Amino acid sequence: MRYMPIFIDLVGKPVLIVGAGKVALRRARQLLAAGARVTVVAPTAAAEFHTLAGIELLERAVQIEDVSTAYRLVVVATDNDDVNAMISDECSDLGILCNRCDDFTEGSFVCGSTLQRGPLTCATMAGGVPEIAKYINSRIEGLLRPGLITLAELLVELRPAIKAARPGQTRDIIAGLVNDETIARIEREGIAKLREEIMACL
Repeated sequence: MRYMPIFIDLVGKPVLIVGAGKVALRRARQLLAAGARVTVVAPTAAAEFHTLAGIELLERAVQIEDVSTAYRLVVVATDNDDVNAMISDECSDLGILCNRCDDFTEGSFVCGSTLQRGPLTCATMAGGVPEIAKYINSRIEGLLRPGLITLAELLVELRPAIKAARPGQTRDIIAGLVNDETIARIEREGIAKLREEIMACL
């Protein structure tokens, strides 16, 4: 396995995007949704960039000096192979994580196809074939019943209380609740009674 699947906390972290076309726009929206502080550098930008709140847009040619260890990661999404190579090589030299959108094998990380429902996030990579990853996520989406999403939200809320009251038993308690029966019950009755029962056992 060449790529290690990880989820990165980017809230408040500076991120650089080189390029301002459709691919860069998609990445910018994802990064903003993750709470990152996004800087975009490109000679020209798609009109949608001017309506994005929370980005710093620099409409000029990218320079090698734009790449800095101040950035947690860099996304390269231009249609110029030389620029893409220059930026990704500089990131490699400086030890900065870099996603090269034109050729993922030349970067140091990959953005998979993502699916998010409530607190549940699924990310899929299919060796550079995004159509396969999207198909897999479409099948996963069918498993994310409303009751499962509600159960996930409830357990995210109650996990600290369970951990504090029953140290060493948290995983077993939660595992006992994650099943089709509980999901079906939530879809029939809601979560109020289940929450009361869980709290009463702590």
